[in-house]
Amino acid sequence: MSRTTSKRIQFYLASSFVIVIMFGLLMLLTIFTTYTEGAQMHDTLAQHIMLAPEVETEALYVPDEELEEPIEEYVPEETFPLPYGVVLPEVDWDALREINPNAIAWIILEGTPINYPIVQGENNYHYLNHLFDGRRNRGGTIFADTYNRSGFRDHNTILYGHNMRDGSMFAAIRNFREQGFFDAHPMAFLLTPERNYVIRFFAGHTTEVGSPNWQIRFTGEAEFAAWIEENRLLSDFVSDVEVSASNRVVTLATCTTSWEFDDVRYVVVGRLMPIG
Repeated sequence: MSRTTSKRIQFYLASSFVIVIMFGLLMLLTIFTTYTEGAQMHDTLAQHIMLAPEVETEALYVPDEELEEPIEEYVPEETFPLPYGVVLPEVDWDALREINPNAIAWIILEGTPINYPIVQGENNYHYLNHLFDGRRNRGGTIFADTYNRSGFRDHNTILYGHNMRDGSMFAAIRNFREQGFFDAHPMAFLLTPERNYVIRFFAGHTTEVGSPNWQIRFTGEAEFAAWIEENRLLSDFVSDVEVSASNRVVTLATCTTSWEFDDVRYVVVGRLMPIG
């Protein structure tokens, strides 16, 4: 090999090395920008959620004889009483919807980064790579399935969020693989313009796209009851939350990996209960 040829090879190798390094730095910069923009967006949105003033429980009680109208005779949906000392924040829905009219709820899983607004768009693709304010970003936004009816009225409402490497968005729900994590985080709070709810988790497991977990509505109580039981059987943790076919549930879903399936998601399913 001539000295000229050797120098050319060395030049090409050095150039290739520089290109690889530059490409790597560009990728790192892109990832850093993605996470930074997402974090800044979430910090801005957090200004629209504030702690509510504490309310004395006694002040909420009104004797029947003081009611101006008779109480209708109906069987109300079972409600969940907040534990003593727990005060939910208030959301400025008008301010949020000025930024994005697709805002429908806010989800909080205490002790994790999950403290985000929820949107519902015209399809299930846009918010995979767009922030709440419309900017394109791979971090995306937590969103409800476009085929769900408004107001969390379906048997199963599905919420999607990315599994981000910095632990943001829905990355934390993968931790439900461990019983100890569920024991420490048995419920999430779901705040909506109409009323507030609690999501009491009863199952969490790995599944694939196209599995029954993506079913939203059911033909009858028997089918829904079987779906609930199947989720319990597959669950990575054990929960004593009672769920019947007359209840509503919410599914939190994020990407994950598994040797069992090709297109894999981790889902956590919980009973939706209005807070009373």
